[in-house]
Amino acid sequence: MSNARKWLLGSLAVVALATVYVSLEVALSRSAMAEDRPAGDHWAHFDGHWSFWHEGDKRWYYTDGAHWYYYSPTGWVLYTFDKLFGLTGFERAHYRLPEPAKVVVPRHEVYHR
Repeated sequence: MSNARKWLLGSLAVVALATVYVSLEVALSRSAMAEDRPAGDHWAHFDGHWSFWHEGDKRWYYTDGAHWYYYSPTGWVLYTFDKLFGLTGFERAHYRLPEPAKVVVPRHEVYHR
């Protein structure tokens, strides 16, 4: 009976130490994540691509130099901006519409901490 009691106490001690270790690990990782991510708008580099976090929209943006994209739960989506932008407040002149462009949506993921 004494041997079984020692095994039980030893097992409880191991479980208690494991629980303390896991709790500390979770707390330390959460505090590290809070320090890594700057407040407000910021740029982040992941997987060879720069993405921009906009705090007001609470979403990531990416540009390939020609187009802007935003990240949604379904993946990257072409950001078409405001359709009414530039329709007032300027003088109309001779403007030729550009040729339709082929847009290739990026396929890389966003790193979530």
